[in-house]
Amino acid sequence: MTSIGWIISSAVVAVLGTTFAGVVATMHKKVVKDRWGKVDFKKTDIYFYWTRWDTIILISAIYTFLCIIGLFIFLLRGDTIASPIIQFFIHQTFVFSLLTFIWLITKLAFVYKGIKERWSDEFK
Repeated sequence: MTSIGWIISSAVVAVLGTTFAGVVATMHKKVVKDRWGKVDFKKTDIYFYWTRWDTIILISAIYTFLCIIGLFIFLLRGDTIASPIIQFFIHQTFVFSLLTFIWLITKLAFVYKGIKERWSDEFK
């Protein structure tokens, strides 16, 4: 049973990831799209103020930081990769740092695209 840490970590990732995705997905109904399916930034302002998406990004980043600290503490204690706790923290740190980064880049892309499309006429 040397891989129990990976199994538990995968279950935690599935539960937290699904919860986070569910919270973010409920905001989709507030996005106005044009007839081609693209976001109409002149009618949609959800990307320009603090939303649940930003809160989820912040929670995910804090959780990632706590996992890094936990990993560091157990490595200093002398645990190895065979330890289920080290396996858990390595997996959590990797998955949630990647998830946080992707969510943040996606959010920034929407904000920048919205600024470009919404206020481009005013700056000409």
